Amino acid sequence: MQIILYFILLTTSFVQKSFARLYFNDFLRNSSSVAKEARETLELFSSLSGDESYQNRDLEKASQKVAKNLYDEKVQPTTLVPKQVGNMYTASLYAAFVSVLHNKHSTLVGQRIVMFSYGSGLSSTMFSFKIQDGRHPFTVSNIASVMNVDGKLDSRHVFPPEKFVETMKLMEHRYGAKDFVTRKDTSLLSPGAFYLTHVDSMYRRFYAKKGSASKSISATNGTMVNGH
Repeated sequence: MQIILYFILLTTSFVQKSFARLYFNDFLRNSSSVAKEARETLELFSSLSGDESYQNRDLEKASQKVAKNLYDEKVQPTTLVPKQVGNMYTASLYAAFVSVLHNKHSTLVGQRIVMFSYGSGLSSTMFSFKIQDGRHPFTVSNIASVMNVDGKLDSRHVFPPEKFVETMKLMEHRYGAKDFVTRKDTSLLSPGAFYLTHVDSMYRRFYAKKGSASKSISATNGTMVNGH
C-alpha cells in the first residue's frame, strides 16, 4: 500500500525542505531505510548534533537532492492548487488533498493518506485516513469530476494590483462599520454564490444569491458583532 503525504503548502520550497528533513531523520533512525547513494551522501552529516544539523546549509541542500525522487512520488502530485492559488494557510492542506484527487483519482482507492497541519511552529496535527470508493455519485472518480479543478483554475480573472489595493482600502474603511450598502457588481461571481448587499444600523448583514441569469435572491443572516 502506497502512502501519500500532504502538507500545508505555505510555499513549495518550505515543504521541500520539511520533507527532506523527514528523510534525513529516517536515515538517522535506520540508515538502511534509504537508498545506498543517499546513505553515502547523508553519512557525511551523521555526526552533527541536532542544533548543528538545523543550521547546516550543506545538509539542507544534500538532503533535498537525495530526497527528490521520493518527494516527486509522494508530495509533488499534491502541489497543483497551492502553486496556482498561493498561500491559503490552513486551507492549503486541503487544497493539497484536492490536487491529488484531481491528479491521481484513478489510483487512490485503498491507499493511505497522511495529512500534516502545523501553525507558526508552535503546534501541529498529523492524522491519516484510507481512501475507500463509495457508490455513485460518491465514487472517487466522480468527486474528482465534479470538483472540475482545471475548469475552475482556467476560469480565474486577472485582477491588477491597483484594483486590489483599492479594494483593501475600502475594506479597511468598512471594518467595524454599520449602516452601509455594498457595490452591486456581481459580474465576477459564479452562479449560486452569496454576496453581501448591506449592513443595517444594528449590524445585521443582508445577502443575495446570484442566479444563473444574474438574478439575485435576498437572504438575511441575523446579527453579527462589529459588522462581521
